[in-house]
Amino acid sequence: MTNNTAVSHHELKEEGNKHYKAGEYDEALACYTKALSLVEGKQDKLIYYKNRAACYLKLDRYQDAANDSTKALDISGADTKALFRRVQALEQLGQLSEAYVDARRLYQIDPKNKAVQDACYRLRNVLEVKVFEQNSTENRVNSMLKILFDSSAEEDNRRKAADNLVYLSKDEPGAERIFREGGPTALTELVDQTDPYVKLSAIRTLSALCNGHQARSLIILREITVDRLCSCLGSINSSEELSLSTFHLIQSIVDALQGEDKREHRGKDTAVRADFAKDLMGILLALKGMLLDKNVSAEGRDNGISLIAKNVPRKELRYGSNARTMKFLEIGGVKNMLEVSSYGFKRESAPYAISPNTRLNCSVALTKLYDDLGGDKARGVWDDQVIEYVQSLFATGTMTGNMQAMSVLTCLLQGPFDCGQKILGLQGVLETMVAMTGAEEEEAQVAAIEAIITSASKQSKATFVVENGATLLKELYKKSKSDAVKIRALVGLCKLGSSHGSDVSMKAFAEGSNVKLAKQCRKYLTNTAKEFDLRKWAAEGLSYLTLDAEAKEELCRDKEALQALFELAKSKDKTVMYGVVSCLVNCTNTYDKNDDVLPEMIELAKYAKHHIPEEDEKDKPEYVRERVKLLVESGMVHALVCLANIDTAVLTDTTKELLCRVFLIAVEDEANRGAVVAAGGGRSLLPLATDGTKKGKCLAAQAIARIAITSNPVIAFPGQRSLECVRVLQQLLHPECNALQNFEAMMALTNLAGIDDTHRRRIIREKMLSYVESFMLEDHEMLRRSATELMCNMCTCKEMVEIMERDGHDRVKLLTLLCAEDDEATRRAAAGALAMLTSRSEKVCKKIRETCKSWLENLSIIALDEVLDIQHRGMVVVHNIVNNCKFSAEEIVASNILEILMVLSKDDDPKKARAKELAITTLKKLEEDKFIQATGL
Repeated sequence: MTNNTAVSHHELKEEGNKHYKAGEYDEALACYTKALSLVEGKQDKLIYYKNRAACYLKLDRYQDAANDSTKALDISGADTKALFRRVQALEQLGQLSEAYVDARRLYQIDPKNKAVQDACYRLRNVLEVKVFEQNSTENRVNSMLKILFDSSAEEDNRRKAADNLVYLSKDEPGAERIFREGGPTALTELVDQTDPYVKLSAIRTLSALCNGHQARSLIILREITVDRLCSCLGSINSSEELSLSTFHLIQSIVDALQGEDKREHRGKDTAVRADFAKDLMGILLALKGMLLDKNVSAEGRDNGISLIAKNVPRKELRYGSNARTMKFLEIGGVKNMLEVSSYGFKRESAPYAISPNTRLNCSVALTKLYDDLGGDKARGVWDDQVIEYVQSLFATGTMTGNMQAMSVLTCLLQGPFDCGQKILGLQGVLETMVAMTGAEEEEAQVAAIEAIITSASKQSKATFVVENGATLLKELYKKSKSDAVKIRALVGLCKLGSSHGSDVSMKAFAEGSNVKLAKQCRKYLTNTAKEFDLRKWAAEGLSYLTLDAEAKEELCRDKEALQALFELAKSKDKTVMYGVVSCLVNCTNTYDKNDDVLPEMIELAKYAKHHIPEEDEKDKPEYVRERVKLLVESGMVHALVCLANIDTAVLTDTTKELLCRVFLIAVEDEANRGAVVAAGGGRSLLPLATDGTKKGKCLAAQAIARIAITSNPVIAFPGQRSLECVRVLQQLLHPECNALQNFEAMMALTNLAGIDDTHRRRIIREKMLSYVESFMLEDHEMLRRSATELMCNMCTCKEMVEIMERDGHDRVKLLTLLCAEDDEATRRAAAGALAMLTSRSEKVCKKIRETCKSWLENLSIIALDEVLDIQHRGMVVVHNIVNNCKFSAEEIVASNILEILMVLSKDDDPKKARAKELAITTLKKLEEDKFIQATGL
């Protein structure tokens, strides 16, 4: 090794030490890692492994910290720092036995070390409790399994044992004990039992064991087998509850095998990752086979389609390859799905069981698969397969074949629209569609009308259908005796009538026509004697008509219609989702609007004789606020919660965004927030804020912020959910978000930071302080205020005080400068933060003097403040500085602050008693230190 190399790694070490002291752990880690690559001597490597371990501990990367500590101990087995860091890391990883062994070894080396003594004592106590619990759990597991396998046991006892098994499996120690004691074999035997309750409990237990655990998932999958899982998922004898639980079990297994393992694994950094492609392919082939299996139940088929939609396409199109989708296309999975969707016009005629949700589930799955293809070449292969299948249906020359083709077309137009448009453009398709509306068979008319409705999904296409199909639909509505045909024709007219959107200057039908159509939809919606399917279609009709302001007003003031609409949302048929949510989005005006158009551009468009969209008078804010109030009073939030909590492919990212839009406007008025919290809105919003479109997640986060501002976060977000809010709110601090979102996020974080140190530490861990600091410099007064108030609440935390003590930041300077702000709330927060910091840190007391030249002037402002609690805080700061920094005390004596102290010490106003006491104490301290002569106080 050359001298230059030696100097280089020493310089890197010094630079890393500086970063570490400043709390810049990522930068320190980079320096130590680079230095490690330059050295060959064991002693040098020992130092850098220990230093890296310290950085990893600060960054919460405990497995990496344990690995580096182990490497250091391989060089020097008695190194106390390496041992202590491994103890810390192992304890955080939950490997308490190993941590205790290291702690005992460390105690033998350094028995007088207080930190080592505390670690040994703490770990011993925890282990004693754990051993007791494990023994207890082991006995309970054995006892429960014994009862479950005892055919002579009473049914009530067996069910209690099954429930206890599920409960234990939700906790990791209990799950591990169940796995070790019962194992996959015993649980598989329970799945094979005839008792449906025991079978369901066994599936739920297995699901909990697999959750986030790769090794257990693989063993369980190979023991229980894919065939057995598919049998539980889709057997006609399986209950809906069993099918859904099996769906969650399969999803947990797939998540774990695809790498979503929540556990930390000890071992080398370069450990080989197992390849589970064969196991995953086995699941994919089994799900594909279920699509056309006549022995599969309707719920099982729907859950199988949902599993395909969730796991075959990529979750992020930017990452990975589309190999799974291409394979699914290659093995005929898409054709199978098209065949399933071809019976949507009449489910009873299908050769296998399908539900009202099946065709829409197929649409969602096909959309995700189509989007995952990416390039034109792959989509060309897709289009060829689809066209070939649809033409084969038309080629049969039968009405049944035509109806199936129309059902497939409807599915495609609801899903991958571009592919559906290509089918619509095939020769003879439109002619067949129109001809079928005049057929004698009701099913043929239904299939054709549904295709007509979905073909008008875009305004450019709607214009063509208005010109050519409106008369046809009117005739069908007037003359048909079938409610199924009449309601679909009515919905078609509703869709055509709303093709102008919210632009009142371009109505497709005559004035008042939309309100008349809405009244006809209402008759079907509120008539509980009508079939559910008819009421569902009525809701879809209203989802189009409510783009019209008159129709919105009518609906929101019709309590009976709203109750009927919300009851639909609570049903098992989730095809109602989009219709119900769209109604609410339209009534609350939360759809996308172009509000950023400059008045000058409008005038220019008028001059150029371009069309200018006109807003209806009843779409103005005051009308919208009143409609939101009426909707909330009628139970809208309960309906939203029901829709948000379902787990199905129908709940797409787009639908989630629509839900978020309505949730956000529901909590805009503070008076509505209590109702949202009481209905469970807070719990429903958290998943929406972490999964969905970027805009949808942001809207959900803003709704969470509004709730957290005015409600107690512990009540609104019970359990650990209030901690989850911290991470969710971080996205609102991004520069891309608007000022209102920034402000509301900081207000909510201020409330969360006021709960306890756990929440304050989470804010620090999520690295939000840099955002807060930047907002303290903002020109906008409200942003500065909210950021300063958040910083004030953070200063009660020990970790925050340590951060403030470090060099290399201007946070103390900012707080000192903000003491001179005109805004009262900002001054109060800045003074409060400094008061807390100076009370707990001598270093901060000394630091204030070095922050800025105006520090004395700024302190005098808050010491003289007319607002008494600000004045009190100012006196606390002065008192703390005088007690901890002689240099600062000397400058205070030379400033007008001494005069302020003298005046306050003689002030007899009882309201200023606390400030007076502090002034007297401070003056006495100055006397003791010989800065001033005796004052006689």
